Amino acid sequence: MPASALTESVGTAVTTGAEALLAHRRDDGAFVFGAHHASPLNTAGALTALHFADPEGSAETIERGVTWLCETQRDDGGWAMPSVPTEPLTTALAAAALHLLAPRRAASAVRAARARFEELGGSAAVPEPAMTALIRQFHTFAGLPHEGAQRRLPLELLLFPGLSRRLLSLRLPIYASQALAQSAHRRRGPAGRALDRLARPRALAIVRDAYEREGATGGFSTDPWLTGLICLGLARSGQAPDLVSAAARWLRSAANPDGSWDLMPLDVTWTNFATAALIEAGHADDPQLIGTREMLHRHQQSEPFDALGCPAGYWGFSSPRSWPMALETAEAGAILLRLPGGADDRHVRAGLAWLTATQDAAGSWSLAVRNSKPGGFGPCPQMTAKVVGALLDSGAGADDPRVVRAMRWLVGRQRPDGSYEAMWYRGGTPGTAAALEALSRAGRTEEHHRAAARARDWLLRTRHPDGSWSTGDRSGPGATRRGTVEETAWALRGLLAAGLSPTDPAPAAAARWLVDAQRADGGWTPAPVNEYIRGCARYADDGIAAGLAVRALAHYRSAEVAEVAEATHERGCRRETGKRETGTGAFGLRETGTGAFGLRETGARETGLRETGARETGMRETGSGETGGGETGARGSGVEASGTRGTGARETGMRVTGMRETGGGETGSGETGARGSGVEASGTRGTGARETGMRVTGMRETGGGETGSGETGARGSGVEASGTRGTGARETGMRVTGMRETGGGETGSGETGARETGVDASGTRETGTRETGTRETATGEGSGR
Repeated sequence: MPASALTESVGTAVTTGAEALLAHRRDDGAFVFGAHHASPLNTAGALTALHFADPEGSAETIERGVTWLCETQRDDGGWAMPSVPTEPLTTALAAAALHLLAPRRAASAVRAARARFEELGGSAAVPEPAMTALIRQFHTFAGLPHEGAQRRLPLELLLFPGLSRRLLSLRLPIYASQALAQSAHRRRGPAGRALDRLARPRALAIVRDAYEREGATGGFSTDPWLTGLICLGLARSGQAPDLVSAAARWLRSAANPDGSWDLMPLDVTWTNFATAALIEAGHADDPQLIGTREMLHRHQQSEPFDALGCPAGYWGFSSPRSWPMALETAEAGAILLRLPGGADDRHVRAGLAWLTATQDAAGSWSLAVRNSKPGGFGPCPQMTAKVVGALLDSGAGADDPRVVRAMRWLVGRQRPDGSYEAMWYRGGTPGTAAALEALSRAGRTEEHHRAAARARDWLLRTRHPDGSWSTGDRSGPGATRRGTVEETAWALRGLLAAGLSPTDPAPAAAARWLVDAQRADGGWTPAPVNEYIRGCARYADDGIAAGLAVRALAHYRSAEVAEVAEATHERGCRRETGKRETGTGAFGLRETGTGAFGLRETGARETGLRETGARETGMRETGSGETGGGETGARGSGVEASGTRGTGARETGMRVTGMRETGGGETGSGETGARGSGVEASGTRGTGARETGMRVTGMRETGGGETGSGETGARGSGVEASGTRGTGARETGMRVTGMRETGGGETGSGETGARETGVDASGTRETGTRETGTRETATGEGSGR
């Protein structure tokens, strides 16, 4: 697809994709996507809980559930969610539930399931130890054989609140209920029984706190899986019958008519993905998002979660009472910041305060509880990178202590191959892309830049020939890996954030692939990249796939528009000055960054002030003001050894408005940017303006130190007192207003270079060279866009 055709196709895909997202907006402002969410894992858990909690009152519900499990068993004997390969955990628990509830009716289904479970590797194929223990527990209930002994859950652990929170995180209420059940059935000596008596009130208080803070509905985090496990533990323990009865009622009410249970609803998660995409697509001021902003306000938690030791101010993934999630909190805060009134939004401030309070001592963020144990719900690179992005969006700088500590942790958690993991997503692409974006935005040291370069290179290495990315899973023996919408979108955003031009092969091919993958209804087909239980159960989600695709393509379109605008502006500058081919492409560095990301096509096409560097005008845009034609800057230069004496430039109001530091070195104009020297007393040594004889006319070492390609621009500070000594430029009021440092991150805007220099006969009065370096944002070897 030619570049022009791709541009048009991307625009169409963004428009139709945004319309498709808006069609999923509910009247309360939330975005809801319900397809592909019937879960055999949740169904097995809910059925088992109802069997122990209220078998008579739940008989009809249980019958429908058993029928649904039997009818949805796959030909290979296993279960998983739609489009997900058969999974050991789901298969094992479904087999146990059927054997417990309908041993005769489901005998053949159970045999096939157990055979498939063994083919998949049995319990050894389940990477989460807690889930391996759960398989043993369910098999014990059902009277099925299982590997290994049932592990004891020490109830006395709950006597140490800080330790138990850090070890268990969001599993704390589940653990409390299951440990209560175990203590009621496992024999212990006198000391053990005494400890159980001491710990039992603490366990009940944890579960009751979670129950009551959710309005005593009986549901826990609006999740059938969590509710089923807590209900099961309490029912078997004989404790808290009121909670058991309420949980059983909630489970019956949450069952689908066909007998299945869905995954938990993801109202906040879906809304975050859809709204972020719509904002990127230009809908920030869309009146339809006013209700969405209010919905996010309502879903922020105004009360602490005492059992987990979490302060107020967070968002969960679902209802206004769902459990705390650092990822949703970071994403919701960043979205509200970009909606009208975001800068003054108290909900944003509360969310950022919560994130600040829950940052791990090492600098990372865990899911909910500060300093959680690694693994499970512990520190996550992708989550940490997302929080860094929210902090930067809120105005925090790269030198903010929270950001500094997070960046140090991210560098230390990079895998040897350059990739990063993500708690809630399968494969290396989502974590690596998020970390690359954070490293590109907030990188300050050489170590940061090297980590960014390794992450970028990993993404480029793992790209498929068709331009897509995938988890690496194969759909069957001998089958090739297939790209996914989600991972391709993540990678595209990460590479653009790292400074690659939209015209580079990798971003262009990724955009083309996403355009081609769009369905006729404006959406995209999801892939099973989302983790429900880390490493054990996953799902595909329409809302996440569509939100990621629209956001990535809209970002690509914005980057392309910005690049074209710069090129157009440059051409306009050339026409104004009567200069053909004196500029530096699209202002020099086509936003590619420097160092580890190279000075790729710096844009200095035929730039180098041809032959003399001062032919016709000597400097770009010297004729603005009333200099007119004729002898405008110094046609034929007239620049003598004494400076610019005899140029006839008196009273001309010459302005040098377009000079940008290209980050230097070999940019296509001899040694444009005065490599390693700038303009010295001997003239314009090494600037590409050979034989001009401009003595002390320019700016001695005006560049930005080590901004990106060795000896960039002209190192130092700017115009010295000797600047135009004796040049005859009296009363010229020469202003150097437009010098922007392109080598460095977010530095180049407005009048950052040497503004209002007001060069007169005395030299360089009021040079105003504010922060002409790189404010440590130039990213050295990995400058961002």
